[in-house]
Amino acid sequence: MNIKKIGLNVSKVSLTGISIWLSLQLGLGIILGYFTAKLLSGKQTGQQGKIKSLAFQMGSYKLHLHHWLFGLGALISILIFDLFYSQFFYGVLGGLVIQGIFNYKDWKKILTKIK
Repeated sequence: MNIKKIGLNVSKVSLTGISIWLSLQLGLGIILGYFTAKLLSGKQTGQQGKIKSLAFQMGSYKLHLHHWLFGLGALISILIFDLFYSQFFYGVLGGLVIQGIFNYKDWKKILTKIK
């Protein structure tokens, strides 16, 4: 079959295939990251997960380093310093961020005053 006959351009077909492959990698990475974080994190806000939360007391304040914050920091660092080029890995980190933000009410409480 002649590709020109059916109105397709080889470069368009190639770009479409590459886009689908990258989207698939990114999507699978997001799913893996989300469900891994869900499995290892606390079931609800304030509950300890399988991996202990990082929280530090600093005078009269508590600093809580949420897992989504680590994921976001890693993702930004990787993009800035061009350390990797893997859509799947970007997706995994994105999944961690998505899970941490959308599953907990206290996701934005990073620095809180101790009463």
